[in-house]
Amino acid sequence: MPKNRLSKSKSLYLQQHAGNPVHWQMWSSDLLSDNSSENKLMIISIGYSSCHWCHVMEEESFENHDVAKLMNTHFCAVKVDREERPDIDARYMNALQIMTGTGGWPLNIIALPDGTPVYGGTYFSRKDWMTVLTQVADLWQTETEQVLSYGAQMREGLEQMIELTLKTQPNSFHTQDFEDVVGFWMRTIDPVNGGPNGAPKFPLPSNYAFLLDYAYHTNDSKVLDYCLLSLEKMALGGIFDWLHGGITRYSTDRFWKVPHFEKMLYDNGQIMGVFAKAFRASTKTIFYTAATSVAQFLESEMKLSNGLYASALDADSTTPEHAREEGGYYTWTSIELDNLELEERTLFNDYFDITPYSAREGKYILHRTHGLDFHCKQWGISITKGLQLENSWHKTLKNASNERIQTHTKPVRDDKALCTWNAQLILGYFELHLAAPQEGYMEKALELLSAMKEHILKESTILHEFGGNQGFLDDHATLGLALLKGYALTGNEDYVLDAQKVAAIIDAKFYKEESNFYLYATGGDNAWEEVIEIEDNVIPSANSYTAQFFYELGCYSGKRSWINRSTEMIESIHGKVFKHGQNFSNWLTLALMQCYGSKELVVVGPKARELLGELTEKNYRPNTIFLQSERDGRLPLTLNRLSDTLKIFVCENGACNLPTSSLEEAEKLWKL
Repeated sequence: MPKNRLSKSKSLYLQQHAGNPVHWQMWSSDLLSDNSSENKLMIISIGYSSCHWCHVMEEESFENHDVAKLMNTHFCAVKVDREERPDIDARYMNALQIMTGTGGWPLNIIALPDGTPVYGGTYFSRKDWMTVLTQVADLWQTETEQVLSYGAQMREGLEQMIELTLKTQPNSFHTQDFEDVVGFWMRTIDPVNGGPNGAPKFPLPSNYAFLLDYAYHTNDSKVLDYCLLSLEKMALGGIFDWLHGGITRYSTDRFWKVPHFEKMLYDNGQIMGVFAKAFRASTKTIFYTAATSVAQFLESEMKLSNGLYASALDADSTTPEHAREEGGYYTWTSIELDNLELEERTLFNDYFDITPYSAREGKYILHRTHGLDFHCKQWGISITKGLQLENSWHKTLKNASNERIQTHTKPVRDDKALCTWNAQLILGYFELHLAAPQEGYMEKALELLSAMKEHILKESTILHEFGGNQGFLDDHATLGLALLKGYALTGNEDYVLDAQKVAAIIDAKFYKEESNFYLYATGGDNAWEEVIEIEDNVIPSANSYTAQFFYELGCYSGKRSWINRSTEMIESIHGKVFKHGQNFSNWLTLALMQCYGSKELVVVGPKARELLGELTEKNYRPNTIFLQSERDGRLPLTLNRLSDTLKIFVCENGACNLPTSSLEEAEKLWKL
């Protein structure tokens, strides 16, 4: 094999490893064929550019010449960017789950020459990595049949995983089902800090979106209080960057204080939408402030010149103390803070928990244990004065951050523009528009949707990333959802027609025969290589997004077949959710629609958009499909409803009440 070839890749993650002495190769079917003829075991190492522990293992092992010699002599080493090839990542993550029951990144798999996994793990220290490589290489030389036998067992296990996933007993969801799921869920919570009991804590936006909707439908104040507490603690904690904006990937402690500092587009696009929903449901300004802060961060730090948004900011950057320090750009020493002219310093210290004992590794993370209104009461000052102080502190610290940029460099941005993550951002902007219809978030959503149609949708082919390979199931489903939001924002029915074309592609390209679910990717040569993604995680699963898309498409287009397809998928998940509801939260949100029904809010006539905004910014009702038309529409719910005056139709599952021109009456009917 030739030496390190990663410099030829456009992936930032692969480029980061291009200078390693390891003879890294890029993934390809040709590589597998060539390597099979050489009969060398493979090392398949998967990560992403902003992954802290990926950087650590690179520095400790992959930059070490002794480790490289061992890898180059006995193995064909392959580097994979999980964001560029999530299908490969999912395949080998399933294998690791079978082997160890755990997962994470870096994902390091040792495989047979044809790519069949036989051993795996995540982060290894240098000593452990060299030990593993030596033992496996020796075993391959002395006990080849044993290794081949284990590979055959792994192939069988992966095939069985697919079959187990497909074995379902479809059943409708009923109110008692949700009580059972949520009852078990609520026994695992942290009632003081929000989130799950223990650490680490991930934002998991789809979890709180479901709990918010469940609490609304059932009037369960305990669940609502927990949901809002969790979101508020996120917005106040160190996981949320008060100074620069944006939420980080997760908190390493139970208090949401010490984050894992990388910032991912998928987290921020989703959490922005959930904060916006929470604001509409509770009217608590902290959620609106957090949502708009995320929007400002994305606009200033993540937007690319082509109108798309970058995928991530690294956790690590350079500081005076370290060439690569996790969180160095975001944290402050006591000397730095003492040198700043921070107004009312005692109050500042109290607000951000700056004490001699609260520093982490000698530096302070800006985090809050309570909201501003709580502190103002404690300090005996007005909210107006508190806001003035907060703004003053923000300005001072932001200026200081800009001034020290030469010594505390900005984390590296990965400019990879991914379809699913950009589509999620459109969904987030849509929710923020519903909460603040006059603030320009509709325009941001439509601008991004236009950029996606230009750069991601190429001659009826949906790309996984700008300039990259063909898209996967989640790319198609989320772009379809984004197109439907384009209609909901504008009333332009061409978006619905485009969405129908996307649905047809999904059905033709990804359908798994004799199943209610869809393959994540096409092109696998062997059954064990197939992936069917069902469980929701930090991102909802590709199949739950597909079910959501089909349902909404059926509501807009009036084609019941899409709703029926979605219903079959939702019912097939019924038996899987009861002990692991958190892993199926987007499915559960869809099941709420099946159980409690959905509403269609249809506004027709002049200035329909403005009236719709007046309704949504003051009210929250989940499971609502929004339609508008200032002219005679072609969709079933807007057809022949052109009016010289504004009219509002409140419908349920396609059956509409008589129209009204009264906002109060429409609100009452909508929220029944």
